[in-house]
Amino acid sequence: MPAPRVEADDAPLWRRLLWMAALWVASISVLGVVAYGIRFWLKG
Repeated sequence: MPAPRVEADDAPLWRRLLWMAALWVASISVLGVVAYGIRFWLKG
């Protein structure tokens, strides 16, 4: 049984790459904030 098609399958490649890049930047930003918070907490 094939998987059902979703709307994202029809999106152009540039849009999918843009989403991937945006998610990557957001995840790195969250990791940076958490790391900075832990650093501040341990030094404080």
